[in-house]
Amino acid sequence: MNNLHQGIDETRAMLDAARKQLHGITQDAAIMAETPVEVEAVIESVAQAIGAALRRLESIASEKAPSAAVPGGPTRQQGQFLAFILEYMMRNQAGVAPSHADLQRFFNLTAPSVNSMLIRLEQRGFIHRVAGKARAIELVIKPDWIPPLDRPFKF
Repeated sequence: MNNLHQGIDETRAMLDAARKQLHGITQDAAIMAETPVEVEAVIESVAQAIGAALRRLESIASEKAPSAAVPGGPTRQQGQFLAFILEYMMRNQAGVAPSHADLQRFFNLTAPSVNSMLIRLEQRGFIHRVAGKARAIELVIKPDWIPPLDRPFKF
């Protein structure tokens, strides 16, 4: 095992232990009865951050981002859409996909352009959408075909 994978495994173990400790505290009725609402909100926020960090580590551990385009894989622009969708789902506490408006804001595109891209991604078999349901985008592409985002992610 190389140093990177060993470091990822050790970090994953530390985060998982912290998550279990935090969960144990939240399950103790006596402690939670004496805990101010503000502190409960911080605990919830930390639990969500730990979950997001664990998901990100899983993503990094499975990354084998190709340096060149994968034959049959997404184009550069399609890859950026897929990367944003993946990042959004990992960072969103409910794990839901971004809305069309989220995609429009991030990529500075019109609604028809976003819809056109989503149609192409679905036609190529990279995503699956449920008609008539909001935020119903499911990634079905191999994770190692999704490149990293070219610019920083923001909600």
